Amino acid sequence: MPTRVSSDEDHDGQGDVCDGDDDNDTVADASDDCPDVANTDQADLDRDGQGDACDVDDDNDGVPDVADNCPATPNPAQADLDDDNLGDACDADDDGDGSDDLVDNCALVSNADQANYDLDAIGDLCDADDDNDSVLDLTDNCPFVVNSTQVNNEGDAQGDACDDDDDNDSIADALDNCATVANADQANADGDALR
Repeated sequence: MPTRVSSDEDHDGQGDVCDGDDDNDTVADASDDCPDVANTDQADLDRDGQGDACDVDDDNDGVPDVADNCPATPNPAQADLDDDNLGDACDADDDGDGSDDLVDNCALVSNADQANYDLDAIGDLCDADDDNDSVLDLTDNCPFVVNSTQVNNEGDAQGDACDDDDDNDSIADALDNCATVANADQANADGDALR
């Protein structure tokens, strides 16, 4: 008659059928959250009753740990803004610019230099109004110079506040004897100092 061989998971010489601690981790199988995998600490991140050592989805977000870009933080969408294989839910630098999100003035836009013209809390690359003049940069004719009136004498792309030649006569305003009226020849019939 053949001898029946029983399994001995922990190789302690005691068959699993009669061994009260199959994985030999000092936690009895009856209360062990991973009875076949040694895990003395009984860690169970998602509190699903299955210990992390044998749970294929530790954070219970529906993405198996082997494919999860944040295996210990639930993030079923697996968002990864900077494509560094570390999900945004557990990435301290979501945009990958070298500045921790907690101190990054544009946490979701890469801006390694942290440029911030108006010195508010928002970096230039993600600030919709860099000069804080209440005119959004997209329509501001001087996005880095305060000019809420948007005065633009000659109607070009630059407002007078940041335009060195307000009349487009190729003479810089500082040297132009008539800064708001085009007069490339700088004629001054009466010879006075008026511009």
